[in-house]
Amino acid sequence: MDIKLSDATAAELSRRPIAYDTGFTLLPGKYTLKFLARDAETGRIGTYLTTFVIPNLNKEEQRVPISSVVLSSQAIALDDALYNAGKDKGRAALASSPLVQNGEKLIPSVTRVFSRARDMFVYLQAYQQGATSVQPVVAFVTFYQGQSKAFETPPVMASEALSNRLNTVPLKFRFPLDKLPPGEYMCQVTVLNPNGQKAAFWQAPVMVVQ
Repeated sequence: MDIKLSDATAAELSRRPIAYDTGFTLLPGKYTLKFLARDAETGRIGTYLTTFVIPNLNKEEQRVPISSVVLSSQAIALDDALYNAGKDKGRAALASSPLVQNGEKLIPSVTRVFSRARDMFVYLQAYQQGATSVQPVVAFVTFYQGQSKAFETPPVMASEALSNRLNTVPLKFRFPLDKLPPGEYMCQVTVLNPNGQKAAFWQAPVMVVQ
């Protein structure tokens, strides 16, 4: 994909980086993803390599099956995109993206560095494949420094599922970070199924700056 920048958009790159996303349908398993970007003016190339696992939800019996957790500090209007890969096809793909809600798209944070001056967004999904009725799930977000709890959101209960075979239950959080001193924290997302007595935990290091 080629992105042509004007003088105005190029000048904004220092404070408004380009976020690129696409989608694939993959079977459960372990994968390695490689991303490459090239500056056509200078010829300089940057690459990023990471591994990830797509779990088999049919075999998850001990914990609440959950999706990847998206951390963000920015939601933008869909019309703000610099480039869309095909008007109709691109719009259809965006409409099916779980990160698009109410005409805005959540931009995942790659660096996981967050400013105290902006709200933080957390988004994930819980699955109840095969359930005859949707069971409520409870979730909350906790920040730790070492062994000490620095901050915790009020619990959120979700009981409405999307109309699909996985009985997908969206879980959304938005909260300010102004009460947290700058520093490094461990962010933990906890999802509980009180009826099934199951839980899921997700953790990642984050940095809070002024």
